[in-house]
Amino acid sequence: MADERDSVATDVAGEGDLPDRFSLVAGGWFHSVLGRLGLLQDDQLPSLKAALVLALVAWSIPAAIATLQSLVATRYSGWDYFEDPTVYARYLVAVFMMIATERMADGRVSLLIRQFRDAGLLDGLGRARFAAAVRQADARASSRRAELVVLVIAFLWSVATTRLASVVASDSWEGAVAADGEIVLSWAGDISAFSSNTLFLFLLMRWFWRFYIWASLLRKTSRLDLRLTPLHPDACAGLGFLGIFPGIFSGLIIAISCVVAASFYKVAGTLGDSSQLLWLAAGVWLSLVAAIFLGPLLFFVRPLYLVRENAMLEYGRLAHGHHLEFHEKWMGPRVPGRDILGSADPSSLSDLNASVQAAYTMRVIPIDRAALVQMIACAGLPLLAMAAFRMPLGDLLKLILGVVL
Repeated sequence: MADERDSVATDVAGEGDLPDRFSLVAGGWFHSVLGRLGLLQDDQLPSLKAALVLALVAWSIPAAIATLQSLVATRYSGWDYFEDPTVYARYLVAVFMMIATERMADGRVSLLIRQFRDAGLLDGLGRARFAAAVRQADARASSRRAELVVLVIAFLWSVATTRLASVVASDSWEGAVAADGEIVLSWAGDISAFSSNTLFLFLLMRWFWRFYIWASLLRKTSRLDLRLTPLHPDACAGLGFLGIFPGIFSGLIIAISCVVAASFYKVAGTLGDSSQLLWLAAGVWLSLVAAIFLGPLLFFVRPLYLVRENAMLEYGRLAHGHHLEFHEKWMGPRVPGRDILGSADPSSLSDLNASVQAAYTMRVIPIDRAALVQMIACAGLPLLAMAAFRMPLGDLLKLILGVVL
């Protein structure tokens, strides 16, 4: 066992020190391409210019091709491209958000990683193992092979879903179903499947790959021998800072929510009175977002529960013994000349009661209320905006008040 511990410590450079630069978003061949195009800043992260340029390119390529085919082919009309809300949601909003929020996400991840070290949550061996897990996560996040796999999957999925969209819509800017049942994609549909839609799906799947890496890192960290204290003022034994982590993926949540809202808006027009369906979809979507993006925090339920359980027993025994002595001293036969006024005993009684109460009220899931509200807002506001366009304002307010009240 001692040899194993020594090998773990020496395998990690710097005896458990974290890498000089850990990033969940930087690296990979995609960032290399952006760098060659001058769209990366000095910290090797995309600029807002990069997000804007890629979003405009993703939207304008199918737009130009749809316009060209509409002008030269009399039987094709691609003007509905400019009326399709899912186009704007995918290629403009989602592409822009998934790239523009990388810098904010990078800063928050680095902050949380450093907190594990700086807050003293890890001992020597724990620091070494945590540093090793961080280095592995960094290597996986910047893996060119992983990005290539994601790109291939995104391309194949894009081709399949583009043809499926043509079947569902029967006749759209992406293509149509011929009389013999064959799917005939338009020029814009073909180009979109190979370029814009592939880019959108690549960015989306790459973010989920990052989320998987982050969740895996949290799972490994939760299995370390963490130095937790049940009396920590954050009511989470020192892990309360993890509650801010959903903000890392706020850009991803906004991007997906806009696409979901746009897709529902596109379909809702054919469903008549869809108010009940709207709230059902909103409820399912918010529940799904909460389950996915708060799920990794559940890895810490077991260690926090054990800390709380032990604290309840240990502080309970200590309080019981102390209170018995207090009772015997002050409630038993009075000794002449002994006065409770000015005595430190009542103060120690109150302090110990506060410690026991802190142990009993300790939370086992490190969720921050402000971060939770932010996540719900990112997921719900696009749906609310869609509802505002689809429903009269008076009816929308009645529905909101009916749900709230």
